Amino acid sequence: MSDVATWLAGLGLEKYAGVFAANEIDLAALPHLTENDLKELGLPIGPRRKVMAAIATLPGVATLPQQPEPPDLPVEAIGERRQVTVLFVDLVGYTRLSQTLDAEQVHGVLEHFFSTVDRIIVEHGGGVDKHIGDCVMAVFGAPVAHGNDAERAVRAALAVRQAMTAVSGQAGRELQVHIGVAAGQVMASGSGSASHREYTVTGDSVNLAARLTDVAGPNEILVSDRVWQSLAGRLEGSDVGALEIAGFTTPVRAWRLAEFRGRPHTRPLVGRQFEIEQLVAVLKACRESGRGHAVHLRGEAGIGKTRLLEELLAIARRQGFRCHQGLVLDFGTGTGRDASRSIVRGILGLEPDSPEASARAAADAALAAELVAPEAAVFLNDLLGLPQPLEMRALYN
Repeated sequence: MSDVATWLAGLGLEKYAGVFAANEIDLAALPHLTENDLKELGLPIGPRRKVMAAIATLPGVATLPQQPEPPDLPVEAIGERRQVTVLFVDLVGYTRLSQTLDAEQVHGVLEHFFSTVDRIIVEHGGGVDKHIGDCVMAVFGAPVAHGNDAERAVRAALAVRQAMTAVSGQAGRELQVHIGVAAGQVMASGSGSASHREYTVTGDSVNLAARLTDVAGPNEILVSDRVWQSLAGRLEGSDVGALEIAGFTTPVRAWRLAEFRGRPHTRPLVGRQFEIEQLVAVLKACRESGRGHAVHLRGEAGIGKTRLLEELLAIARRQGFRCHQGLVLDFGTGTGRDASRSIVRGILGLEPDSPEASARAAADAALAAELVAPEAAVFLNDLLGLPQPLEMRALYN
């Protein structure tokens, strides 16, 4: 996998290394990748072209037997109904920007904007459907569904909004976005002509996400009622009310998204006394022996694993334990969201989205209190996503 990462880095596409690794694509698999494979991985058109051109230069690729092209089926023959979440990200004030900057500067701003938004979408498991002017359309749930596509889209929307600070810094001026998110059933299919066909989705959810983007103010994220209800109790925001949306015969309810809470309000725990007694026994063993224990909690989706864990943490806190949590997601890894980094940040009293200055202060305090040995400072910086001081870079690299 590392060889593939090096190969991608040589193309300037190192940000997609995680996607290739997650799909177990090694050097032996590279020559067999197709345009459709890269689309399923969520790569935009530009990176797809670069990868396909580079694959053509790999040793032995020219001698591989060419697979026959599939027949050009009509849209009706290859279309399918899919449940998806659609995300639109639109740059605020693009017309004014194009009037104050020359064409080359505008192109540079758009390139950085698109690359940032595309990267975030891919990291969260979505696919970039298309760029429309200064707008990005993304789809979560087709062609690959994950089961939590609404959550992925919402987290991606929040990440895009947060990333605009860095995009603005590089552009030398404040840039803002307005974002719309909607979920529902769409028709997913190949679209185009005999000479050019691309995978895309169409339907009311696409139209609604686009319209919500138009209604949203600068740096606002509006989500449809269906998205809000599917993540009930896990989102912070306010009810916008029923909106008159062009193209919809009845008013559409929407919500203004503030942040992702991460977990719903606690519900009463029922019928788990035996399991609780087992877990309390583990806490007792830890306290008496002074040594840690590992518990593997396994069960089908929706059976109550998270609620049982919440109850255990509450009991542990009442008994004087300090509790720190790490969450392993199958998206967003490599951006400070894996379990080890989450636990370290929790131990140091940092929130997941604490700014760099807070992380630096916490690292300095940990070193001063001798919680971390000086020679391990380089690893602490890495876990907190902090830049390495000049004197440590050689050791780190």
